[in-house]
Amino acid sequence: MSKLKLMTADGGAIILQGEATAIDRTITIPGSSSTTILTQSDVDDTPVDGATTVPVSSNWAFDHLATLHAPVNNIGTPGAMGFGVGICPTLPDGFSPLSGTFNASSDEYGNYRYADGSIMCWIPAFYYRIAHASNPTYGAYTVNSVDIKPYSYFANTSAANAAGYALHRAFYDGTEQPGFFVDKYLGSNSLGANVSGGTVLSIAGGIPIDTDGSQSGVGAISGCGGVNNFGMAQTACKSRGTIFHASSVFIYKSLALLSLAHAQSATSSTWCAWYDGAGTTNFPKGCNGNNLRDTNDSSVLYVTAGHVTHPNKPKTGSANYPAKVSHNGQVSGVMDLNGSMWEIAFGVTSDGSKYYGLKTTKRLRNLTGANNTGADSFFGATGISTNYDDYGTDIGVAGASNALTNFGSTSQTLSADTSGEGWFATGAGFPIAEGGTNLYGNDGFWDYRPNEMCLISGGAWFSASGAGVWALYLYSSRTFSYDNVGFRCAAYL
Repeated sequence: MSKLKLMTADGGAIILQGEATAIDRTITIPGSSSTTILTQSDVDDTPVDGATTVPVSSNWAFDHLATLHAPVNNIGTPGAMGFGVGICPTLPDGFSPLSGTFNASSDEYGNYRYADGSIMCWIPAFYYRIAHASNPTYGAYTVNSVDIKPYSYFANTSAANAAGYALHRAFYDGTEQPGFFVDKYLGSNSLGANVSGGTVLSIAGGIPIDTDGSQSGVGAISGCGGVNNFGMAQTACKSRGTIFHASSVFIYKSLALLSLAHAQSATSSTWCAWYDGAGTTNFPKGCNGNNLRDTNDSSVLYVTAGHVTHPNKPKTGSANYPAKVSHNGQVSGVMDLNGSMWEIAFGVTSDGSKYYGLKTTKRLRNLTGANNTGADSFFGATGISTNYDDYGTDIGVAGASNALTNFGSTSQTLSADTSGEGWFATGAGFPIAEGGTNLYGNDGFWDYRPNEMCLISGGAWFSASGAGVWALYLYSSRTFSYDNVGFRCAAYL
């Protein structure tokens, strides 16, 4: 057995050990129960001193220790480097890490490439606690304070609940999930705008897919048969592979909650580029000013997608300051959740009279949005009775008032419940109080309850201050089609 002992600045020791002929390398950090297994492909054996070092080189030690080889599946600490994304514990077929995936200081941290070239972010599961006097940010934010803990912090969800923490609804998909992949960028057509037979890509610089075919219609994606409407987003995401599906409202609002926690804990723009110490615009920016800029930060500029009648519609991931438009204020984060395009968000629907929420036991990948007749559908009487829980005529403040309200209140805005309707409301991004506050970006919450309701999230390039990570529009139906509505794909393990 060969060992290399490195001393840290605080006097601790890190021991690297492994057989010279071993395929795997083991890092053991004394005083920690965590052990990271690295494969041969992780190792850079090029020495920095000109010598040959086996089993690991000094170059490898520098790359993986001095630059912070992060723990697996850890959401991180709010306000700090690497918060909001993380390292996937087990990669599905077709995924591969980037050069900076395991380095928390890298722009590529927690980012993965799928076989088709799509870039996706891994979001580790996390627990949250709202409005608790023991929250680190309670002194400043009281009933709107939020604390985030990694999935590994508690022995199980029951233990978390006992401490006042809840596992976010986004981490239930059939069973509890360790996290999810979500597209870093809005979806675009792999073959080019409106070219039939393409697949959905997550790349920077693409023409975002729309749902009416005016520039890059969803109907052109393989399997969609020329049909342009909201429901086809689910079919389109299947063009990438069977494990993929359109992102849910739970996924979008988990990212919003991470942004809120990051905003409350950040103390500078070092690891939160959109930070505003005054608290006025302390949230992710985006393309929402109808001028290829952000309505709250004119330094943010996008590149036009070249739409004939909508020149202020942007290309995907084209912001000049990408960290300012990511959910975690770092280039490693999910881009453009504030403005650019409204995004289809499955998981809550209505039959025109009641609200229904997707059961935690259902897998998003197994459902379809293409029709409303089957038991495997997001919509229709059979789909609702099979796949949804009945939440009655209101969820939080939502009660089909057919009116615009603004997200946030000086009163408690999100439920702290760890189960039941309050927990579901927080997971779906439905507030329990309204009126509008800077803390929540004064984002728009359009309250209605149409038959076959299909939520859209985030706002569009012209939505101004109504756009944002909390923005939610409850007016649309499955059959709607608009040039300002797109989507992005996601996947669970």
